[in-house]
Amino acid sequence: MQPLPRPELPSTPRVVIVDADRRVLQSLSDLLGVSGEVEVVGRAGDVRAALEEIERLNPDVVLVDPRLPDVDAGMALIGGMTRAWPSIRVVITGWGDNEARPALNGHSCFVSKGSSPEEFVDAIVAGCRD
Repeated sequence: MQPLPRPELPSTPRVVIVDADRRVLQSLSDLLGVSGEVEVVGRAGDVRAALEEIERLNPDVVLVDPRLPDVDAGMALIGGMTRAWPSIRVVITGWGDNEARPALNGHSCFVSKGSSPEEFVDAIVAGCRD
């Protein structure tokens, strides 16, 4: 089976941020927004809200902490997104490089919550180029 062709790369990737912690949502939204390299188009704090935002906004990238409220719910979200919207790229985030990370596939990459704002932007932009 041939892979689906990727749409033209966005000049400014459109991002939905998914995290159960409202403070993290706001902080990441602010940090990414000021970069000028990505456009934060939506935020969600749980699986249902994430699916609604993705359906409504059709982002290029979803930045997600899979603990929603647990990793199983987050992994179900990630799996569902990649099946329903195969062109969406997923950037998974969490605390530290030593934590148990979900298996990443060709649609996903990881960036630590302790990373710099530039590293978050780089991961999102790179996610659109892979």
